[in-house]
Amino acid sequence: MKMKTGYVFKLLPVAALIILLNSCSKDTSNPLTGTNTPPPDDTTTVPTGVVTDVTYGSAVDWKGQSEQLKLDVYMPTAGRTTKKPLIVFIHGGGFLDGDKSSAASFAKLMNDKGFIVAPIDYRLGWSKNENNPCNSDTLGAFEAYYRALQDTRAAIRFLVAHASDYGIDTSWIFIGGSSAGGVTSLSIPYYTDANVAATFSSSIISKLGPLDTDNNLKNTFKIKAVIAMWGAIENPNIITAANAVPTIFFHGTQDDVVPYNVSHFYTCDNFQVSYGAKPLYDRLTGFGVPAVAHIEPGGGHGVYTEEFRVDNSACFLESIMNNTPETGYYIGEQSSCK
Repeated sequence: MKMKTGYVFKLLPVAALIILLNSCSKDTSNPLTGTNTPPPDDTTTVPTGVVTDVTYGSAVDWKGQSEQLKLDVYMPTAGRTTKKPLIVFIHGGGFLDGDKSSAASFAKLMNDKGFIVAPIDYRLGWSKNENNPCNSDTLGAFEAYYRALQDTRAAIRFLVAHASDYGIDTSWIFIGGSSAGGVTSLSIPYYTDANVAATFSSSIISKLGPLDTDNNLKNTFKIKAVIAMWGAIENPNIITAANAVPTIFFHGTQDDVVPYNVSHFYTCDNFQVSYGAKPLYDRLTGFGVPAVAHIEPGGGHGVYTEEFRVDNSACFLESIMNNTPETGYYIGEQSSCK
């Protein structure tokens, strides 16, 4: 495999446009209980435009209320006859607020690059002390993170099951997100019901149930790459040489919410120790897995323009699909696009 490598001088690591008619899909089953629908042939005309508020599942929220879970699907516009790769996108908001509409601009820009993008809503909520995060309910925050994993996995199963409805090439499924969404997107490739106990306590699993819940779909999927915007992961040992996934990172060295290096969320000792872009980049490349890190010296929580992140993310994903993967650690505004 040819690997394109980028190096820079080292500093200290510091509804809808189109409504899908019933005739567009051969799957007439209940969308939450049906079986897999295979993706269309490359010669089949597939849908274009945007569909919004598609129900992919339901679950009980942190206050014990049933919640319908929704996603949008942004599909490249007119004249398309081939399947396209999918990016599932998880919005930020500290597992407390936000919604999928905040990803609309990113989704449209990535659409223009030839990707189908599906921003999702997921269950939110925990008791956070806004005046002093260090006095917050840290167990509640961890439970909110677990619910986000459950919901995201359900959304991906739904999209795989209905790939023909949206023209998705299921051999190329990517995931991305910012902040809480970055944390979630970094975790999704690595956690299954078989190994989730490596990070989550038996009390959380007993209380909230298995990872694969929210709908009755049994689809399997494989994430081919991750777009991690100021995200981190609590247990880097869950990433191994056998399961490591190519990842592009965007992070600021002075992020005091999600650590760029190794620290606690919110810099509070009672929150989980987490591993951000720097140690995760080192771990992935140590396994020989392609990774790109865009690091902003002095940058806080949220770095780089959206256009910069879109351009470099698209280049990275295309390099993975073309089997010429990019890798490199970039300081400041230098693009990793070749």
